[in-house]
Amino acid sequence: MKTNDIKNIRFITIFSLLACGLHALILHTPFNHYAVTSAFKVFVFMSAPILYFLISKDGRFKDIATLKGDNKNIKIALIIGASAFVFIQVLFVALRQFLDETMIVDALADNGITGGNFPLVFIYIVLINAALEQIFFRGFIFLTIHRKGFKLYAHVYSAALFALYHVAFLYSAMSLGMLVFLTFGLVVAGLIFNYFALVCRSISGSLIIHIGANVSLNLIVTMYLYA
Repeated sequence: MKTNDIKNIRFITIFSLLACGLHALILHTPFNHYAVTSAFKVFVFMSAPILYFLISKDGRFKDIATLKGDNKNIKIALIIGASAFVFIQVLFVALRQFLDETMIVDALADNGITGGNFPLVFIYIVLINAALEQIFFRGFIFLTIHRKGFKLYAHVYSAALFALYHVAFLYSAMSLGMLVFLTFGLVVAGLIFNYFALVCRSISGSLIIHIGANVSLNLIVTMYLYA
């Protein structure tokens, strides 16, 4: 492996950890309002790759954000995205008895999500947040590291960080057992996203699947907030 590649992978690891760490930190400050934390997340998740490309001179931001890819596999991603939507709904029905409705609603409120602003939150999560996370976790972290030959590290690190990043605002919404189960599910989801980023040669496939999953999850949240 080239020494420069190893140095750049260290940069990616440090910048991505800082971005996720700063986002987790703001969730535990008086500024923990959904609009504020979302704007801050956009800032740090975009700043990390931009700073990396400026410092390392290793590629361009537009290369990790492109939606151009393999059309055949993108069609498969559409099917998987629809399947993810259905799977999450079925899983929710099966596990609903183990979920504490009050705990979930309180956790949403703690993060500034209420029935009053959820329509805008819904749109943000589906259209903006999904793209933001795929650019950051799949484009910046996974594909950039994978293309340097550190394939196992790319898969494990990106999927694990993707799961742990979500734990920062999910831990208060459920029991420890459910949190462990969900964290494992998020790691698996991250690995699936990685696979489709590879076969589609861009974030297009993983983004489609992510949108399908987010729509399904948001419909569940809608039920809790407006029931």
